[in-house]
Amino acid sequence: MTTVGIIAEYNPFHNGHRYQIEEIRRRLDDPIIVAVMSGSFTQRGEPAILDKYIRAQSAVDGGVDLVVELPFIYAVRSAQDFARGGVKILSALGIDRLAFGSEVDDVESIKKAADLIDGDELKLRLKEKLSAGQSYARAMRESIGSTVVTSPNAMLAVEYLRALHSTTIEPLLIKRIGSNHDDQSIDGVIASASAIRAEVFSPDPDWKKISATVDSGTLAALRSSDLPSIEKLFLPLATKIMMSTAAELRSIYGMVEGLEYKLIRAARSTSSYEEMIGSMISRRYTRSRIQRLMLHVLTGLTADDVRNFDGTSYIRVLAFNEHGRSILRSIRGSGVPLVTKTAQHLTTRLMYDRLSTLETYQRMLAFDMRATDLREILCSAPRLGLDFLYNRKEQNLWSMRRSTANSHE
Repeated sequence: MTTVGIIAEYNPFHNGHRYQIEEIRRRLDDPIIVAVMSGSFTQRGEPAILDKYIRAQSAVDGGVDLVVELPFIYAVRSAQDFARGGVKILSALGIDRLAFGSEVDDVESIKKAADLIDGDELKLRLKEKLSAGQSYARAMRESIGSTVVTSPNAMLAVEYLRALHSTTIEPLLIKRIGSNHDDQSIDGVIASASAIRAEVFSPDPDWKKISATVDSGTLAALRSSDLPSIEKLFLPLATKIMMSTAAELRSIYGMVEGLEYKLIRAARSTSSYEEMIGSMISRRYTRSRIQRLMLHVLTGLTADDVRNFDGTSYIRVLAFNEHGRSILRSIRGSGVPLVTKTAQHLTTRLMYDRLSTLETYQRMLAFDMRATDLREILCSAPRLGLDFLYNRKEQNLWSMRRSTANSHE
């Protein structure tokens, strides 16, 4: 039986994602589909609109057989690291193919772009553009000189193919249909996740429009959930910065070229998260990169952590059906840690008393848990320790929320 992997954020799960899954099943004979999904924060450095357990269950309801978490240390990094982390997990699961979407329906063109990136000539060109102050994404697009890399999805597609070079996984390109990745308005039944989020967070959401783009379970969750506000990051972030030394900030992953001093000035001269982020954006440092840096500051992710963690894999299960269960059975005893109940691998006491002495995957797992709590802090009624609560059979939070949401419809 063919196994197909997807690397996604499902923020939220919508009809475009459902189309991709249906297209995979149309092309292949009864495949098992596994999604590696970002957890509490996205690659842009923003809190996921719904918690990871709800989003994972939505994906299973939408046709995915197994959803596992993309660890925080990969999920909130560059496109290259995001892709590399997802492929590493799919490889550990023994997946046959990686399905991904792109506006360009030509996998050979994407392969050529991926091959160019690893060539010495392009590396030199890229270095020159970065030295001139360009952002990585812009420098990459201009260095390749290709019409292929014109959108975030196309850039990710290139990075997926680069990551696949060291594996036996084959690419499966599914052309995107409907709205573009960054469209901010809903037009029809397939809208971008950005457009759906923009409408949900608007002062007067048009729920009829939104309902045309997502399934009933996701719609109920969007209408009833305690949604996060990224603006609430400002106070804890400003506090953390002002209570840290420049040397401590300098150790944070992504804190380069004197950014720590710019960050200290921003914390002392701004009065909101948006103002702080805006004061640090430049040609070289995009909004996404700065927002990711802020999360690394808050979670305490250092450059040394990243060096120690890179190369480590574990499978953290978020949701599955019976077909997905068969994949889980196949990896037991493979040597890759399988995390289905958090407390069996990491407890609060271990996190606070003995973290430095634990195995590498446990220390990585601690950052997933910090990210989960950090996202909860951005909600009106935080549920700290959600990773432990969800593991209790008597507290199936998805069922509780769905039941509550349905009672209000």
